[in-house]
Amino acid sequence: MTTETISNLKNTRRTDLDWLRVLAVLLLVPFHSALIFIADPHVVMYVKDGISSSFLNRFAGWIHQFHMPLLFYVSGAATYFSLKKRKSGQYIKERLLKLLIPAISGLMLVIPPITYIAQIAKGNSLTYWQHFTNFWQLGNADLTGMDGKFTPAHLWFLLFLFVFSLVGLLFFSLLKKDKSIEFFQRIIDKTGSSVIILVLFVLLTSVADMNILGDKNPVYYFLIFFCGYLFMMDDRFQHTIDKYAWLFLATGISCEIIRQFSYSFISSGTVVLILSNLNRWMWLLCILGFGHRSLKANNRVLKSLSSASFPFYIFHLLLNTIAGFYIIKLPIGAGTKYSLIVVFTILSTFLVYGFVKRIPVIRFLFGIKRR
Repeated sequence: MTTETISNLKNTRRTDLDWLRVLAVLLLVPFHSALIFIADPHVVMYVKDGISSSFLNRFAGWIHQFHMPLLFYVSGAATYFSLKKRKSGQYIKERLLKLLIPAISGLMLVIPPITYIAQIAKGNSLTYWQHFTNFWQLGNADLTGMDGKFTPAHLWFLLFLFVFSLVGLLFFSLLKKDKSIEFFQRIIDKTGSSVIILVLFVLLTSVADMNILGDKNPVYYFLIFFCGYLFMMDDRFQHTIDKYAWLFLATGISCEIIRQFSYSFISSGTVVLILSNLNRWMWLLCILGFGHRSLKANNRVLKSLSSASFPFYIFHLLLNTIAGFYIIKLPIGAGTKYSLIVVFTILSTFLVYGFVKRIPVIRFLFGIKRR
């Protein structure tokens, strides 16, 4: 890899990561909207249509594989750049303001209305303040919020990310030292970045087999977060991901076909575990590769969307639940309902963001930067 290639990688990688974060956050809307049309009671969504769509079920399942890993990976990569210009104390303060305070604010102001709508949709008759009191009864809460009691809902991501940032800082401080960087580069020189990517897949697959918080396995997601930081330390990782992007895509498509049509015929749980995690890893690497190749436009649109991404994440589920509550009652087909919910959610969330970012107190509570 030439010096010019390395320089180009360094100049473009922050831009493509910003675009990937924005697109991943926007993808939450079609994902959560699809859950409204999945009848499975184990699929948590706060309003449900009586119509169940097998297509939207498959679509949501496909997104679910790589979506949160992508967000955690991008967050880990962003941590690398953040720590290059901040000391540890400044970084912790920034994480408090951007993650913990918005998460607490969301738990107080955003999540209770969502679970209240869920209770109204079930036909329960109670005032909002009665529900708000019930919401904080933690004793028998199942943490999904479907029973009207406490849930972090989608804000679990912010809480995880805050903890990961603190825990990761212990490792990242060591990795920033010159001796650690030299040692890491020698390992890559001897093994190659592609071998390390393969080893990480094996490690992630092993961790995924741990039964910790179901699909919110904190150890798995911390490793993804750590990979984001690690891959930024040496440009050879991105070069390898770019080089094999088409192979990752082909493998991901093959695994997805097997997942959609053959898992029920596979008796070995180990085989299913390996295939499902290979599928997830391939789609993540594929997106990182094609994203780095294509998403290079650093313009005002990116800056505006990047600033809005975290507030959009916090507010979107409330607007999505409101949209779903009213639109599923319309006498129209599931496809039309789904499209209306997606469009209404995106537009209304940006409108809410555009309004609240002008209010200093709310701007502070939800980690919105000054313009």
